[in-house]
Amino acid sequence: MLDPTLEEGVIEYVRDGGFGGEAAVTVYLLNKLPGIGGTIRTHEGVVTAVRVEHSPVPGSGHLMFLRHMLVKKLEDYFFREKIYKYAHIPRPLGSISRQDDKPIEACLYEWAFGNEGFPWEVSEYGGGKLPVRLRDWNQFVDQFHRVGIDVGADVADSNDAKVSKNIIHQFPFDYPHEGDLSPIWKHIDFGPASAPMDYEKIMRFLCDNREPLIDVLRGERYRMMVLATKYLDWSTRNTFSDYEFGELETLVGYYRLPSLHHHISRGGCNSNGQPYSEDISPTLFRHAPSR
Repeated sequence: MLDPTLEEGVIEYVRDGGFGGEAAVTVYLLNKLPGIGGTIRTHEGVVTAVRVEHSPVPGSGHLMFLRHMLVKKLEDYFFREKIYKYAHIPRPLGSISRQDDKPIEACLYEWAFGNEGFPWEVSEYGGGKLPVRLRDWNQFVDQFHRVGIDVGADVADSNDAKVSKNIIHQFPFDYPHEGDLSPIWKHIDFGPASAPMDYEKIMRFLCDNREPLIDVLRGERYRMMVLATKYLDWSTRNTFSDYEFGELETLVGYYRLPSLHHHISRGGCNSNGQPYSEDISPTLFRHAPSR
């Protein structure tokens, strides 16, 4: 089901993108991307994965965006600190939260090109089995685990644990006989079942590493991450003030614009050719699910 919010901005339907226990994904070429902080227009179409929740709990589309954004900004920090070689998180682009007669909750993100389902082990010449070593994987998992996010929780097929899941590799079968796979892969799906998050631990990491995070990511991005973590945490959400709601929405809007501009090679409908915010429209951001 296509959300009315997207209809005007759909240049072309591309394909179904798969489904899991929490959501289904459809791929579109879009030039209108709604979300927290306003709707963004581009001249050039953006290949976008639209992740629609099976259970459209009010506000869950925006919550999914905040989870994805938090993971992406943490990766930006790890990557710029040269902890690993290649960025492995697709950019979050927007979100939808509609609770009319046909409710829909969705997160929009950069479509990751490649294939899912490479084997976690391969056969050797002598008939034995050799584990596949995915380059950057250990550093990737270890860094997020240190922060409080388990990105390795859901990366094996439920029907065959020897087959990968939620990892999109551009060259999934291009490995030598020693079993190494290149670091040209992306991790997808940051729902609660696929990427469990310990928000108390995340907040502690943010507080303990405040200065280096601000130095690398800038103060406004750091503040956005702190507010998002506070809002995502059930134990602190009820202390979120009206001012903090407005602050987070503004910071997310200012994050989405340059992030999208960086993602596309050209485009935009304004005079300097950049994507621009069409409106700062009311959202259902404040009506996120409660216990």
